[in-house]
Amino acid sequence: MATWNELFINEKFIATLPQPEVYKFIKVLEGSFPDKPLSIWDCCCGAGRHTILISQMGHKAYASDISENGINYTQKWLESNELMATLKVADMTNNPFPDTDFHGAISWDALHHNTIDNINKAVDIVYENLCAGGMFMVSLLSTKAGRPDLRGKEIEKNTFVREDGPEKGVPHHYFDEQGIRDLFRKWKIISLVDIVVTYTEVNIDHSINPFPYTKWNVIVQK
Repeated sequence: MATWNELFINEKFIATLPQPEVYKFIKVLEGSFPDKPLSIWDCCCGAGRHTILISQMGHKAYASDISENGINYTQKWLESNELMATLKVADMTNNPFPDTDFHGAISWDALHHNTIDNINKAVDIVYENLCAGGMFMVSLLSTKAGRPDLRGKEIEKNTFVREDGPEKGVPHHYFDEQGIRDLFRKWKIISLVDIVVTYTEVNIDHSINPFPYTKWNVIVQK
């Protein structure tokens, strides 16, 4: 079974450029909370590309990930750019910052890598840690993504475990719209975007594919 600690040793699995959506989300937070710096949590930060962005934009960056290698990579990256952030090694179901109130939180391409019970726990932790009016931006896998027969073994409804490839053994939960609304039942939904990408060629080499995939992009508010 692949682990995130193993994957983050290989540069092939490390994204270095931040998503433009994350930059725009931080600007939205700045408009909602005019007193800088803001406190922003990069939840399941991976190798830290968005942690770097938060710090570069002049805010208090916090980041957590289950991968110690990912956190170490983030720390070295911060140091090489003379930036600062508070980093913790933590599973998404554990609260690494129980005494911090955040203005915003981000989780990009991460929360769906678990069972639905654990994803619910992670979302509840973020909710607990946000200040009133704080916002959370998430991208999540859609049930419309790819061929269902290639998702691997279904271990619960809409949760599959890949049986080959670099993410062998890693769970992937796919959300339909009702699943998204159930996940964020406590929240006010600010933006719920169904992004559907259609690949017309069957045999895509995803290791070199630079284009996006079918996903949900969500912004919710406490």
